[in-house]
Amino acid sequence: MGIIAPWNELIGRMVQIQHHGHTIRTGYVEEVTDSADALWIAAHGIDRRALYEKAQGHTALPVVESERSSR
Repeated sequence: MGIIAPWNELIGRMVQIQHHGHTIRTGYVEEVTDSADALWIAAHGIDRRALYEKAQGHTALPVVESERSSR
């Protein structure tokens, strides 16, 4: 699992979105708000584009390359 990074550095990266310690979504960060308080995860397959906010208790953890290739 990646370390916590500023959200404005995650555009284009694969992340795990967690809520209260549970992974609820994995995907690519498409956009981040100017304040870096919210981000959009790109649509993929049946999963729609989704907005996640820090104020709602979400965290975004970058997925490192070795984790992606081992799945």
